Amino acid sequence: MTELNAAQMRPAKGALVINRGVTIIGALSLDGPVTIEGTIDGEVRCSNLQITERGEVEGLIVADKVVVLGEFSGAIYARELVLGAGCAVEGQIYHKKLVLEEGCYFEGQSRRHGDPLKIAPLPLEVEEAGESAA
Repeated sequence: MTELNAAQMRPAKGALVINRGVTIIGALSLDGPVTIEGTIDGEVRCSNLQITERGEVEGLIVADKVVVLGEFSGAIYARELVLGAGCAVEGQIYHKKLVLEEGCYFEGQSRRHGDPLKIAPLPLEVEEAGESAA
């Protein structure tokens, strides 16, 4: 088991930080890293995502690397996924590499895949555009 060191727990330089007390309902998509200290109800797509100890996400996550230290409910598609000690994750996870630290809580289904980002659902705006065109 690996334990996250202090450097891994700090927001990445240039990361978008969703601070405590902030709630986002909808879709968040960007090329860079994201740190969630607040709450997101919806979809998050980014390169690297960290949900801090008090962060909460419900919905869908698609990212190269995801570290969950807080709470998550829904589906995660990540090449590398770390469920940190004390986190609570419920739902489906699709990953290439999975690290479960001692003390993490996970309830749901775990599926290993060679490239989980390729099997992730399309972004919300792409699905909606396709429906209106039909």
